[in-house]
Amino acid sequence: MSLLKKATIRHSLFIILIFIVLTTLRILWLAYFSPSSEQPIAREGVFDLRDHQLSDKEVLYLDGEWVYYPGLLIDPLNIDHNKSLQSFEQATRVIPMQEPEATAERYGTYRLKILLNDNAPKDNRYAIRIPAVSTASALYLNGKLVEQSGKVATDSHSHHGQVATYTHYFTNEQPELDIILHTSNFDTAISPTINKKIWFTSASAMAHQQIINNLSFATISITLLLFALFSSLVFLFIYPKPVVLLFTIGFLLPLADELISHDPSILNWLHLDYVWSFKLSSIIFLGSSFFFVQFMRVLLVKYRHAKSFQWLFAFYALSAFFTIVLPINWLNTINSLYFILYVISFLSVVVLALREYLENQTQSTAFIALAALGTLNGIIWAYIKSNYSFDIPMYPFDYLFMMLGFSGYWFKRFFENKEQIHQLIAKLQKDDALKDEFLSSSSQKLWDPMNKMITLGQSIYDNPNNKLMADDKQNLKHLIDIGRSMSFSLNDILDFTRLKEGNLHLHKQNVSIQGTVYGVFDLLRFITIGKQIQMSSTIPRSFPNVVADENRLIQILFNLLHNAIKYTSAGSIKISAQIENNMAVIHIRDTGLGMDDAIQSRLFSPYEQGNDNNDGIGLGLLISKRLIELHGGTLQIHSIPNKGSDVFFTLPLADENVNEEQSYIEEEDTHLLVEEKNSSSITEKQFNILMIDDDPVNLTIMRSLFATPEYAVTTVTSSEKALELLQREEWDLVIIDAMLPYISGYALTEIIREHYSLLELPVLILTARNYPADVYTGFAHGANDYVTKPINSLELKVRSRALIDLKYSINQRLHLETAWLQAQIQPHFLFNTLNSIASLSTIDTDRMIDLMHHFGEYLHASFDARNLQRVVSLKDELDLVRSYLYISQQRFGDLLNIEWDIDDNINIDIPPISLQTLVENAICHGVLKQVEGGTVCIRIKDFPNHVAVSVIDNGVGIDSSLLDELQSCSYSPNSGVGLRNTDLRLKRIYGQRLQINSTLNEGTTITFHIPKK
Repeated sequence: MSLLKKATIRHSLFIILIFIVLTTLRILWLAYFSPSSEQPIAREGVFDLRDHQLSDKEVLYLDGEWVYYPGLLIDPLNIDHNKSLQSFEQATRVIPMQEPEATAERYGTYRLKILLNDNAPKDNRYAIRIPAVSTASALYLNGKLVEQSGKVATDSHSHHGQVATYTHYFTNEQPELDIILHTSNFDTAISPTINKKIWFTSASAMAHQQIINNLSFATISITLLLFALFSSLVFLFIYPKPVVLLFTIGFLLPLADELISHDPSILNWLHLDYVWSFKLSSIIFLGSSFFFVQFMRVLLVKYRHAKSFQWLFAFYALSAFFTIVLPINWLNTINSLYFILYVISFLSVVVLALREYLENQTQSTAFIALAALGTLNGIIWAYIKSNYSFDIPMYPFDYLFMMLGFSGYWFKRFFENKEQIHQLIAKLQKDDALKDEFLSSSSQKLWDPMNKMITLGQSIYDNPNNKLMADDKQNLKHLIDIGRSMSFSLNDILDFTRLKEGNLHLHKQNVSIQGTVYGVFDLLRFITIGKQIQMSSTIPRSFPNVVADENRLIQILFNLLHNAIKYTSAGSIKISAQIENNMAVIHIRDTGLGMDDAIQSRLFSPYEQGNDNNDGIGLGLLISKRLIELHGGTLQIHSIPNKGSDVFFTLPLADENVNEEQSYIEEEDTHLLVEEKNSSSITEKQFNILMIDDDPVNLTIMRSLFATPEYAVTTVTSSEKALELLQREEWDLVIIDAMLPYISGYALTEIIREHYSLLELPVLILTARNYPADVYTGFAHGANDYVTKPINSLELKVRSRALIDLKYSINQRLHLETAWLQAQIQPHFLFNTLNSIASLSTIDTDRMIDLMHHFGEYLHASFDARNLQRVVSLKDELDLVRSYLYISQQRFGDLLNIEWDIDDNINIDIPPISLQTLVENAICHGVLKQVEGGTVCIRIKDFPNHVAVSVIDNGVGIDSSLLDELQSCSYSPNSGVGLRNTDLRLKRIYGQRLQINSTLNEGTTITFHIPKK
């Protein structure tokens, strides 16, 4: 025999065994509560108990022959004074009646006399239970009305139907008990009938039976209610799908049906008449059956879409429709059809469930089979009970087995799903690790081509000889910015991988939040191009430092500000800070798009973004949150759609007494390979170094690295003070921390570059990060070099010395240029001057002597060592100019006219040989190019903040192409060294260039301004 057949037989035997167990339990329940065979029977309206002693647990059924008076409601109080009852129609009816009779009589009276045991105590308490009678009844005991259901009447207007069961407890001291039951039925076509047993017993036995009945009902009700509650909670919090509501309704409708069956009077709360109470109970019965069928259909897998379910759905829908629209007389007729539909639908589900179990033979389908067997057992015994007069307490075990089957099925599916979930989690974790590994390796591999792309694009953009159109150049700039943005995404991927692996370590130190904020502002300036965004900070100078890794703090602020800029097309981004519970709370507020609750709920998930159409990868906020938590802080977001967002995070405040030296400088044990005293001859000079950092401790540490006599180090803690020193003194090197408050290191470098070129004053940037974006920002603002923190002392000294040597070499070159400029005294000028002196020796010796005197002063002033200085006094420069002009006038006579317009008491310094160069240019290239000569005016005017120096001539003027060349700083060899040298020196010293205005054949005006100190 094959294994499949053996398994099928085994499971079939399991089904049979379960069915036998259920049937055995039902039989035992029936045997326990069935009445004894010795119960008396009512005969001709008399129930004789004279020889029967009532026990505390036995229940007697008042079965047998009752006297019935159709069409008569006898008077219980005057029963002996009524007309002879024999004159009325009188009959006996067997209670309970098996089949109701259709008759024209709508009311009547049932009567039974109980003969009690003479030995029973006089104060013995009894109880009688009247079942639901169609459709109104009133109970009289010994002529007294004790209970009623509805209102019994002899006409339809006074009649009120109500189907309800009631129990009455009483004490009877007489040997006989006269029971009169008035009934009426004007609601249906049948006569008032009693088709269920009437109970009579002692009060204790009745209470015992009701306790058992109530406990059984409570067990069923609580079970159904718990399952309904469970499925409701699943719908609300776990799986909000309509199918879960089907389960909830599938449990609540049977609960309602059992409640009505247990106590039909509950429908009285709805104040419905008998007809609609009957229809409502019928619809609830149909609904509970229908939803049970649908409930089982959902649990089935193979036969879920069987056509039988479609037919059953149609039949249930028609039944519900007919129940609502048909009159009650018709409903009583077709009520048996409902029971047939109920049996067929349940048997269909049971058969399908058992077939699926036998075919699949899995543990989950076994539980469905168990529920199906409980249902089948309930159907069989419901049929038996409907055809035989069993009136025992409610049997709860069928429901319990059904619920046990459902519970077992759900638990089994839960554990199966849990196992699948664990397998999926393991697979997802493996895939996630592979994904992270792929992203990390891909990002590292993308670094090199991306950097090449950015470098190549930047070189093309910066090349002054390229032939790009303005739009193409702007597009190239956008391409470079896109590449830089891509570098941010690659950094995020790498950092996210490190965070997940726990390989990211912090180097905490005291950090100025003000300086970091302004430094990040400058890092992000390029992103705000094209947007009307104002970034500002209101963090006061006195705000204490925080304990953080400066590199990661920059990254946090960079990510949060970058995110704010992305979603703010116009408006403001403001940063503020406050202290709460010894923590710094930093707020970043923007006036951008804002976010709704749905977006905020998924912001901190990996690769989630607030907008589906942005170019990020959704890691910035998550990385910032993780980094802040590593620092011991928290990150929160408050946002309102279309109004903006407030992103705020906390960081621990720094203890100002803690020494952070070791975290700022990395000491090197190695020494310079070449001793400083032997490195170069330039060590004989003392070099001025200006250091700017907002942390005095850092300045002290750096200053100690340059403690040798050849360095003169000045330290300041703010950019404003540094600007003042830069205007007053000459410096060989400026070392700037990138993160400075109010004016960041990047912005300060840019201001320096407005006055000094890269070669004239080297700037070394100290940055916490060596990312390409940070390095690029430093170089883009004009830095010569950079050193990352924590600072390597050897690296800082070597790089600083290299820049100082470069600066010294450039100064030497400038001195040589000045000497070269001095050597530009044209030989023919000397020869012509000497010839003029020789000619005057025979004509006018006095003039000869004056000319020789001025010529000597000119030569002395031209080769004076002071011309190698940065500036000389205006008086010395004017003496040189006057000597030069005197010689020129003696040579050219009336062709050269000189005008002087100089204010009194002007005491300033100007670059040497600057004014003389301009005057010589005006004479040689301006007025003397005309046959008739011309006039040169030297004008020096005193203004409140500056002195304006102008050289004006009415010569031939300057060609427009040459003028454009002079004003664009792109000097050609034909433009002459004099103007170029003067222009460069003015820009280096004062940050201002020559202002040249010229018109062909009208003249030229060249002006420069000397600021007052």
